[in-house]
Amino acid sequence: MHESVEIGALLGTSTLTSPSSVKLGWNGLAVERRIIHPAEKPELRIDDHFLILWDAHAAEGEIETKSGTFVRYRKLPNTITTCRPGIRPAVRSAMAHRAVICAIAPRFIHDVELELDPRPIGPIQELYGTDDAVLRDLMIRLAREAATGGTAGSLFAESLSTALATRLLHAARALPPPSIDRTHRLRAQVLRRVLERMEAELDSDLSLVTLAGESGYSRTHFLRMFRGATGATPHRFLLELRLKRAQSMVARRELPLCDIAGACGFSSHAHFSTAFRARFGVAPSAYRRGLFERGTFLKAERSAGRMDRPRR
Repeated sequence: MHESVEIGALLGTSTLTSPSSVKLGWNGLAVERRIIHPAEKPELRIDDHFLILWDAHAAEGEIETKSGTFVRYRKLPNTITTCRPGIRPAVRSAMAHRAVICAIAPRFIHDVELELDPRPIGPIQELYGTDDAVLRDLMIRLAREAATGGTAGSLFAESLSTALATRLLHAARALPPPSIDRTHRLRAQVLRRVLERMEAELDSDLSLVTLAGESGYSRTHFLRMFRGATGATPHRFLLELRLKRAQSMVARRELPLCDIAGACGFSSHAHFSTAFRARFGVAPSAYRRGLFERGTFLKAERSAGRMDRPRR
Protein backbone atom coordinates (compact mmCIF):
# COMPACT_ATOMS: atom_id res chain seq x y z
CA MET A 1 0.00 0.00 0.00
CA HIS A 2 1.29 3.48 -0.87
CA GLU A 3 2.03 5.61 2.17
CA SER A 4 4.16 8.57 3.19
CA VAL A 5 7.68 7.65 4.27
CA GLU A 6 8.02 11.03 6.01
CA ILE A 7 4.83 10.60 8.06
CA GLY A 8 5.78 7.03 8.94
CA ALA A 9 9.22 8.15 10.20
CA LEU A 10 7.71 10.97 12.30
CA LEU A 11 5.11 8.79 14.03
CA GLY A 12 7.15 5.64 14.48
CA THR A 13 4.92 2.63 15.13
CA SER A 14 1.62 3.46 13.48
CA THR A 15 -1.06 1.98 11.24
CA LEU A 16 -2.62 3.55 8.17
CA THR A 17 -6.42 3.49 8.53
CA SER A 18 -7.53 4.85 5.13
CA PRO A 19 -5.93 5.38 1.70
CA SER A 20 -3.00 7.78 1.65
CA SER A 21 -2.80 10.73 -0.73
CA VAL A 22 0.63 9.51 -1.84
CA LYS A 23 -0.78 7.34 -4.61
CA LEU A 24 -2.57 10.41 -6.02
CA GLY A 25 0.71 12.24 -6.59
CA TRP A 26 -0.26 15.54 -4.97
CA ASN A 27 2.45 18.14 -5.33
CA GLY A 28 4.25 19.06 -2.11
CA LEU A 29 1.74 17.60 0.36
CA ALA A 30 0.75 14.22 1.77
CA VAL A 31 -2.15 13.50 4.12
CA GLU A 32 -3.02 10.30 5.98
CA ARG A 33 -5.24 8.99 8.76
CA ARG A 34 -3.31 6.80 11.20
CA ILE A 35 -3.47 5.10 14.56
CA ILE A 36 -0.33 5.98 16.53
CA HIS A 37 0.64 3.11 18.83
CA PRO A 38 2.29 3.46 22.26
CA ALA A 39 6.07 3.57 21.83
CA GLU A 40 9.28 5.34 22.77
CA LYS A 41 10.49 7.44 19.84
CA PRO A 42 14.05 8.78 19.86
CA GLU A 43 15.09 12.25 18.80
CA LEU A 44 14.56 12.67 15.07
CA ARG A 45 15.68 15.13 12.42
CA ILE A 46 12.78 16.09 10.16
CA ASP A 47 12.82 17.99 6.87
CA ASP A 48 9.11 18.67 6.31
CA HIS A 49 6.43 20.71 8.05
CA PHE A 50 3.92 18.45 9.82
CA LEU A 51 0.41 19.10 11.12
CA ILE A 52 -1.17 16.56 13.47
CA LEU A 53 -4.91 16.73 14.09
CA TRP A 54 -5.72 14.73 17.20
CA ASP A 55 -8.90 12.73 16.69
CA ALA A 56 -11.51 11.03 18.90
CA HIS A 57 -9.65 10.91 22.24
CA ALA A 58 -7.10 12.97 24.13
CA ALA A 59 -3.49 12.02 23.34
CA GLU A 60 -1.19 11.67 26.34
CA GLY A 61 2.51 11.02 26.74
CA GLU A 62 5.85 12.64 27.53
CA ILE A 63 8.26 14.75 25.50
CA GLU A 64 11.93 15.45 26.21
CA THR A 65 12.99 19.01 27.02
CA LYS A 66 16.32 20.67 26.29
CA SER A 67 17.48 19.79 29.80
CA GLY A 68 17.09 16.10 29.06
CA THR A 69 14.08 15.59 31.30
CA PHE A 70 10.63 14.46 30.16
CA VAL A 71 7.46 16.46 30.75
CA ARG A 72 3.91 15.25 30.32
CA TYR A 73 1.69 16.42 27.48
CA ARG A 74 -2.01 16.06 26.79
CA LYS A 75 -3.52 16.94 23.42
CA LEU A 76 -7.29 17.41 23.33
CA PRO A 77 -9.43 16.01 20.49
CA ASN A 78 -9.82 18.28 17.43
CA THR A 79 -6.74 20.33 18.28
CA ILE A 80 -3.65 20.63 16.09
CA THR A 81 0.05 20.27 16.82
CA THR A 82 2.73 21.21 14.29
CA CYS A 83 6.39 20.27 13.85
CA ARG A 84 8.83 22.47 11.94
CA PRO A 85 11.86 21.21 10.01
CA GLY A 86 14.66 20.57 12.48
CA ILE A 87 15.02 18.28 15.49
CA ARG A 88 11.93 16.56 16.89
CA PRO A 89 12.63 15.74 20.58
CA ALA A 90 12.33 12.21 21.93
CA VAL A 91 8.74 11.25 22.72
CA ARG A 92 7.05 8.60 24.86
CA SER A 93 3.44 8.03 23.83
CA ALA A 94 1.39 6.46 26.61
CA MET A 95 -1.62 5.27 24.63
CA ALA A 96 -2.86 4.54 21.13
CA HIS A 97 -4.65 7.42 19.47
CA ARG A 98 -6.04 8.33 16.08
CA ALA A 99 -4.84 11.32 14.09
CA VAL A 100 -4.92 13.02 10.71
CA ILE A 101 -1.40 13.98 9.65
CA CYS A 102 -0.26 16.32 6.87
CA ALA A 103 3.33 16.52 5.67
CA ILE A 104 4.15 19.64 3.64
CA ALA A 105 7.42 19.96 1.75
CA PRO A 106 9.50 23.08 2.58
CA ARG A 107 9.63 24.01 -1.12
CA PHE A 108 5.82 24.07 -1.30
CA ILE A 109 5.62 26.28 1.81
CA HIS A 110 8.32 28.55 0.39
CA ASP A 111 6.59 28.93 -2.97
CA VAL A 112 3.23 29.74 -1.38
CA GLU A 113 4.87 32.26 0.95
CA LEU A 114 6.48 34.06 -1.99
CA GLU A 115 3.02 34.45 -3.55
CA LEU A 116 1.42 36.08 -0.50
CA ASP A 117 0.75 39.80 -0.60
CA PRO A 118 1.47 41.21 1.86
CA ARG A 119 4.00 38.57 2.81
CA PRO A 120 3.84 37.64 6.52
CA ILE A 121 7.00 38.37 8.51
CA GLY A 122 8.56 36.81 11.56
CA PRO A 123 9.63 33.24 12.40
CA ILE A 124 7.23 30.33 12.03
CA GLN A 125 6.36 29.03 15.50
CA GLU A 126 5.13 25.57 16.39
CA LEU A 127 1.50 25.10 17.40
CA TYR A 128 0.81 23.08 20.53
CA GLY A 129 -2.73 21.75 20.75
CA THR A 130 -4.20 24.71 18.85
CA ASP A 131 -7.95 24.87 18.22
CA ASP A 132 -8.01 26.29 14.69
CA ALA A 133 -11.29 25.53 12.90
CA VAL A 134 -9.98 26.53 9.46
CA LEU A 135 -6.87 24.34 9.63
CA ARG A 136 -8.97 21.49 10.99
CA ASP A 137 -11.55 21.75 8.21
CA LEU A 138 -8.90 21.87 5.48
CA MET A 139 -7.08 18.83 6.89
CA ILE A 140 -10.30 16.80 7.15
CA ARG A 141 -11.35 17.71 3.61
CA LEU A 142 -7.94 16.73 2.26
CA ALA A 143 -8.04 13.42 4.16
CA ARG A 144 -11.55 12.75 2.84
CA GLU A 145 -10.46 13.51 -0.72
CA ALA A 146 -7.51 11.12 -0.36
CA ALA A 147 -9.78 8.40 1.06
CA THR A 148 -12.14 8.65 -1.93
CA GLY A 149 -9.32 8.38 -4.45
CA GLY A 150 -9.18 12.03 -5.46
CA THR A 151 -12.60 12.01 -7.14
CA ALA A 152 -12.95 15.81 -7.10
CA GLY A 153 -9.84 16.27 -9.25
CA SER A 154 -6.58 18.19 -9.24
CA LEU A 155 -8.11 21.66 -8.96
CA PHE A 156 -9.86 20.76 -5.71
CA ALA A 157 -6.79 19.14 -4.11
CA GLU A 158 -4.42 21.93 -5.19
CA SER A 159 -6.79 24.62 -3.94
CA LEU A 160 -7.11 22.95 -0.54
CA SER A 161 -3.35 22.37 -0.30
CA THR A 162 -2.59 26.01 -1.13
CA ALA A 163 -5.22 27.21 1.34
CA LEU A 164 -3.77 24.96 4.06
CA ALA A 165 -0.22 26.25 3.52
CA THR A 166 -1.48 29.85 3.51
CA ARG A 167 -3.42 29.37 6.73
CA LEU A 168 -0.45 27.66 8.40
CA LEU A 169 1.89 30.51 7.46
CA HIS A 170 -0.44 32.96 9.25
CA ALA A 171 -1.51 30.77 12.19
CA ALA A 172 2.09 29.83 13.02
CA ARG A 173 2.88 33.53 13.35
CA ALA A 174 -0.33 34.32 15.28
CA LEU A 175 -1.42 36.61 12.42
CA PRO A 176 -5.00 37.12 11.22
CA PRO A 177 -5.83 35.22 8.03
CA PRO A 178 -5.96 37.18 4.77
CA SER A 179 -9.44 38.48 4.02
CA ILE A 180 -11.24 38.36 0.69
CA ASP A 181 -11.15 41.89 -0.65
CA ARG A 182 -13.98 42.40 -3.13
CA THR A 183 -12.13 45.37 -4.63
CA HIS A 184 -9.28 43.06 -5.69
CA ARG A 185 -10.90 40.83 -8.26
CA LEU A 186 -10.04 39.51 -11.68
CA ARG A 187 -10.62 42.00 -14.45
CA ALA A 188 -13.56 41.17 -16.68
CA GLN A 189 -11.32 40.32 -19.63
CA VAL A 190 -9.11 38.04 -17.54
CA LEU A 191 -12.11 36.37 -15.89
CA ARG A 192 -13.68 35.75 -19.29
CA ARG A 193 -10.45 34.12 -20.49
CA VAL A 194 -10.36 31.81 -17.46
CA LEU A 195 -14.03 30.87 -17.83
CA GLU A 196 -13.55 30.15 -21.53
CA ARG A 197 -10.67 27.82 -20.60
CA MET A 198 -12.95 26.06 -18.09
CA GLU A 199 -15.72 25.69 -20.67
CA ALA A 200 -13.35 24.41 -23.35
CA GLU A 201 -11.76 21.80 -21.07
CA LEU A 202 -14.64 20.64 -18.87
CA ASP A 203 -13.80 17.04 -19.70
CA SER A 204 -10.18 17.34 -18.50
CA ASP A 205 -8.63 17.35 -15.02
CA LEU A 206 -7.91 21.09 -14.90
CA SER A 207 -5.31 22.12 -12.35
CA LEU A 208 -4.95 25.24 -10.24
CA VAL A 209 -1.59 25.95 -11.88
CA THR A 210 -3.23 25.87 -15.33
CA LEU A 211 -6.02 28.28 -14.45
CA ALA A 212 -3.74 30.61 -12.49
CA GLY A 213 -1.39 30.67 -15.49
CA GLU A 214 -4.32 31.60 -17.74
CA SER A 215 -4.99 34.59 -15.48
CA GLY A 216 -1.36 35.67 -15.23
CA TYR A 217 -1.43 35.62 -11.42
CA SER A 218 0.14 33.34 -8.82
CA ARG A 219 -1.95 30.55 -7.28
CA THR A 220 -2.72 32.41 -4.07
CA HIS A 221 -3.57 35.66 -5.88
CA PHE A 222 -5.73 33.81 -8.38
CA LEU A 223 -7.69 31.99 -5.67
CA ARG A 224 -8.42 35.22 -3.82
CA MET A 225 -9.21 37.31 -6.90
CA PHE A 226 -11.36 34.64 -8.57
CA ARG A 227 -13.48 34.37 -5.45
CA GLY A 228 -13.67 38.16 -5.24
CA ALA A 229 -15.00 38.27 -8.82
CA THR A 230 -17.41 35.31 -8.71
CA GLY A 231 -18.19 34.68 -5.03
CA ALA A 232 -17.10 31.05 -5.45
CA THR A 233 -13.90 29.03 -5.43
CA PRO A 234 -12.56 27.91 -8.83
CA HIS A 235 -13.44 24.30 -8.03
CA ARG A 236 -17.01 25.14 -7.01
CA PHE A 237 -17.49 27.29 -10.13
CA LEU A 238 -16.06 24.56 -12.38
CA LEU A 239 -18.32 21.96 -10.76
CA GLU A 240 -21.36 24.14 -11.44
CA LEU A 241 -20.36 24.48 -15.11
CA ARG A 242 -19.98 20.71 -15.37
CA LEU A 243 -23.34 20.07 -13.74
CA LYS A 244 -25.16 22.53 -16.00
CA ARG A 245 -23.68 20.91 -19.11
CA ALA A 246 -24.51 17.46 -17.73
CA GLN A 247 -28.09 18.52 -17.01
CA SER A 248 -28.51 19.63 -20.61
CA MET A 249 -26.99 16.41 -21.96
CA VAL A 250 -29.15 14.23 -19.71
CA ALA A 251 -32.25 16.04 -20.93
CA ARG A 252 -31.36 15.47 -24.61
CA ARG A 253 -31.21 11.67 -24.03
CA GLU A 254 -28.57 11.25 -26.77
CA LEU A 255 -25.82 9.61 -24.68
CA PRO A 256 -25.64 6.99 -21.92
CA LEU A 257 -25.12 8.49 -18.48
CA CYS A 258 -21.64 6.98 -18.13
CA ASP A 259 -20.56 8.77 -21.32
CA ILE A 260 -22.02 12.04 -20.04
CA ALA A 261 -19.99 11.67 -16.84
CA GLY A 262 -16.76 11.41 -18.84
CA ALA A 263 -17.70 14.19 -21.26
CA CYS A 264 -18.32 16.58 -18.36
CA GLY A 265 -15.10 15.82 -16.49
CA PHE A 266 -16.39 13.64 -13.64
CA SER A 267 -13.96 10.99 -12.45
CA SER A 268 -16.59 8.23 -12.47
CA HIS A 269 -20.28 7.60 -12.96
CA ALA A 270 -20.64 7.33 -9.17
CA HIS A 271 -19.03 10.74 -8.66
CA PHE A 272 -21.27 12.23 -11.35
CA SER A 273 -24.41 10.73 -9.82
CA THR A 274 -23.54 11.94 -6.32
CA ALA A 275 -22.80 15.51 -7.48
CA PHE A 276 -25.91 15.62 -9.70
CA ARG A 277 -28.17 14.46 -6.88
CA ALA A 278 -26.65 17.00 -4.47
CA ARG A 279 -27.25 19.83 -6.96
CA PHE A 280 -30.64 18.91 -8.43
CA GLY A 281 -32.15 16.73 -5.70
CA VAL A 282 -32.50 13.65 -7.91
CA ALA A 283 -30.19 11.12 -9.57
CA PRO A 284 -29.42 11.60 -13.31
CA SER A 285 -31.37 8.45 -14.26
CA ALA A 286 -34.45 9.61 -12.33
CA TYR A 287 -34.13 13.11 -13.80
CA ARG A 288 -34.05 11.70 -17.34
CA ARG A 289 -36.91 9.31 -16.60
CA GLY A 290 -39.01 12.11 -15.15
CA LEU A 291 -38.50 14.27 -18.23
CA PHE A 292 -39.46 11.35 -20.46
CA GLU A 293 -42.59 10.57 -18.47
CA ARG A 294 -43.69 14.20 -18.43
CA GLY A 295 -43.02 14.47 -22.15
CA THR A 296 -45.07 11.34 -22.86
CA PHE A 297 -47.91 12.65 -20.70
CA LEU A 298 -47.94 16.00 -22.50
CA LYS A 299 -47.91 14.30 -25.90
CA ALA A 300 -50.83 12.08 -24.88
CA GLU A 301 -52.69 15.06 -23.50
CA ARG A 302 -52.22 17.04 -26.72
CA SER A 303 -53.30 14.01 -28.76
CA ALA A 304 -56.43 13.55 -26.64
CA GLY A 305 -57.24 17.23 -27.07
CA ARG A 306 -57.15 16.89 -30.83
CA MET A 307 -59.38 13.75 -30.73
CA ASP A 308 -61.96 15.38 -28.46
CA ARG A 309 -62.11 18.59 -30.48
CA PRO A 310 -65.51 18.77 -32.26
CA ARG A 311 -65.40 18.62 -36.04
CA ARG A 312 -66.70 21.53 -38.06
